[in-house]
Amino acid sequence: MAARGRRRRRLATIDKYEFPPDRWYDPREHLWLWPEAGPGEPVLRVGVDALGQEALGEVVYVELVEPGRDVRRGDGVGSIEAEKMVRPLLAPVSGALLEVNRDVLTNPRLLNRDPYGRGWLFRLQARAWRLERAALLHGDEAVAAWARAELRASR
Repeated sequence: MAARGRRRRRLATIDKYEFPPDRWYDPREHLWLWPEAGPGEPVLRVGVDALGQEALGEVVYVELVEPGRDVRRGDGVGSIEAEKMVRPLLAPVSGALLEVNRDVLTNPRLLNRDPYGRGWLFRLQARAWRLERAALLHGDEAVAAWARAELRASR
């Protein structure tokens, strides 16, 4: 049961993979973005989505650039090393890197155990959200169609 005063997160499930519907998804990089409340350009919490988790396998090392850096969509912001591969982390949108999740740096397996909770990677102050979000997916139907296509392609 959800704690008093907190709403339970509803998860959309496609095959065995879960996708919180309050997130935006970068289909190219398998990242999720969660806009935190606030007016104007949002602060975004960013992590790896369920399909990205599956592709990576067990994460053993995470490296992230230090906060304070301005990045453009597609800029490198770190890397993830897992049992199956090492992959760069690319900024899903442009903005200022506000914070990195130090817990993930010291305990990388949080990415696998709690990808939509404590396993987030970094927070970013978006700079061109209205324009750049067009390249992202949002909403049950769009996310489900993309996830099903990704699963078909991987089989």
